[in-house]
Amino acid sequence: LLGGCVYLRLLEVKQQLGQFDRFFALQTADGLALICHTPVLRTADLRWIGLNPEHTKKLGQAEQWQVRWVKQLPAGITEKMEFDIVLELGFAADKLTRVAIPERYFAVMPKPFLIGVIKSVGKGRIDKSSKRIDSTVAAADIAAARPKLPAIDKLLGVPSEEREEGENTIVRYRYVPATKEARAGVFDMHLTFHTKSGELLKWQGFTPVGRIGFDFSADRAKR
Repeated sequence: LLGGCVYLRLLEVKQQLGQFDRFFALQTADGLALICHTPVLRTADLRWIGLNPEHTKKLGQAEQWQVRWVKQLPAGITEKMEFDIVLELGFAADKLTRVAIPERYFAVMPKPFLIGVIKSVGKGRIDKSSKRIDSTVAAADIAAARPKLPAIDKLLGVPSEEREEGENTIVRYRYVPATKEARAGVFDMHLTFHTKSGELLKWQGFTPVGRIGFDFSADRAKR
């Protein structure tokens, strides 16, 4: 029953993204923050999904979380710096009101690109049987160039796995929660690039509650 309620609220968020300017605002001065005008998701929903905070801070009736995932490297590989993923979440009256991404992630990834990807979720096609959302992202939805393979390497570091399929290179990044709790919060990112040009063609995220996929290849087919 709880799981069904969570999925209904996730669906409501998806529908809100389809009317982005009505339900959300953006702050871009320091990192990128998504502000929810009509909050839907609850703290219990996020914990059920697998988002457990590494650090929390109480501010009256408000609460702040820092959620961090640790990248899993191939056997025998080390890196000189950490390439973890960090999100900062804000809650009021037990509902998610703010999601913030630190500025450092935008050194090689334009903010307008990520904003366009987030907005495209509202237009995505839902497959309820497989718990999947697929979104085709057109150039009109993205106000900045897609990051290419060298930029993703710089942003995310060594992939957990890399392989070539025909003309494409597929890199996989696997992340586990820094909280060391049950591995419910594990998720994978699969990014498909055209090997020769380095262009990003597909971006898929595999989460404990379903899959979300973005297809950028339509623009390449038109050229």
